[in-house]
Amino acid sequence: MQNLNTLWQVVNAASQVKDIAQKVKSYQFGVREPTTLYLHTDNSIVRVIRWSRPLIEVKVTLQASFGWRIATDQDDAGVYIASKRRAVVGGLSSATFELYVPRETYLVLKLDACSLEMDNINGTIEIPPLEEVTTLTLTEIKK
Repeated sequence: MQNLNTLWQVVNAASQVKDIAQKVKSYQFGVREPTTLYLHTDNSIVRVIRWSRPLIEVKVTLQASFGWRIATDQDDAGVYIASKRRAVVGGLSSATFELYVPRETYLVLKLDACSLEMDNINGTIEIPPLEEVTTLTLTEIKK
């Protein structure tokens, strides 16, 4: 029985450390279509989900949130998000960006060493050979 109590204490401590280390931030921007979303980030997972609402919602899940700086802005042209890992402690942190955007949103994603996932996409994606800077073009197929 004492081993079970010790195991529960370890599980509870690990759960509390995870809760402290992980932070979720949510940003919402009311927009008029068409609009632009600009995201600049590095060493992150980026998920783009298109929807029919006139709202850009960005959910950021940060592991070791103390290692990140995030800035947002909005004007008539669009929404801007820039994130940067801090110099020393940033190497311990990671981030996942979930971008919920209206269907008519023009996306500009400046990504460094990131993973990109896209949902509800119609069209052709052209990926050139890997170079230092890669520009991807999505050409929508008109029916």
